[in-house]
Amino acid sequence: MPERPLATLATRAGLRTITTAVRLLGPLRDPVASAIGAMWYLKQPARVRERAARNHRRLAPNLRPAQARRLARVSYRSYVRMIFDSIWADPLPVRVVRDIVHVDGAERVATGTGILITSHFGNWDIGASGAMSLGLRMTTVMAPIGSRALTAMVALSRARKGFELYTPEQAARGLIRGLRTGRWVGLMADVPEAGPTVVVPFCGGRVRVSAVPARLAAATGAAIVPTACWKEGRRWNLRIHAAITVGRHDDEADVMSRVVAVLEPEIRRHPEQWYPFHEVYEDAA
Repeated sequence: MPERPLATLATRAGLRTITTAVRLLGPLRDPVASAIGAMWYLKQPARVRERAARNHRRLAPNLRPAQARRLARVSYRSYVRMIFDSIWADPLPVRVVRDIVHVDGAERVATGTGILITSHFGNWDIGASGAMSLGLRMTTVMAPIGSRALTAMVALSRARKGFELYTPEQAARGLIRGLRTGRWVGLMADVPEAGPTVVVPFCGGRVRVSAVPARLAAATGAAIVPTACWKEGRRWNLRIHAAITVGRHDDEADVMSRVVAVLEPEIRRHPEQWYPFHEVYEDAA
């Protein structure tokens, strides 16, 4: 069975309070989130700030050290803005989602089912809301986020938006069941929660990514559909790329190399919305 959000009175009240507070910010939402992100960056140990800057320089080796540090700081600000935007969108009517999310490639998910793959970039929650506004029923995996209370609120928020959620321990059967019942599975490639992984070329180096999408596609016959969602001004762009078909005996590393090669150009075009706060590259681990 899917993981049920802990919809206790406290969870509902906490989520309602946070959502109301963010919405009351109105046009101040982005400036407030940016300020919090800047403070969060400054509170990080020097080695953590330097790691983010170093990752940006791997993506763009022509960056000078000072430029990479500035870009790392902007990524922290963008990450908090992404969180605020996801809270603000809890949940929005379909007509509003369609107004604020421009979808490129909707025809690629008009029929059937498949595996939507994104990266640690932009806003995956808004992207999923955009996909669901097209009529897709979404299933995904959610690991704990911080405290139990925070995890429960995020799970409740995602359930209210229409997600079917599984824990990493439940994911194998749950995701296969979802695909076989006509749902779309949404997964993140470059921050593996659990399960098998492979190392592939990505964003200027060798990066460990989840092999789950390749294995799931091989087992079910579902295609992998790379997607990216990023913010421009007050709206979001959701790009749905052409499907990647996977044979039953295809090499998982080859499959995932093809997937991330499609995702990488959007990150390069909008590096300020990439969140490389962990050790991204295998040779730096």
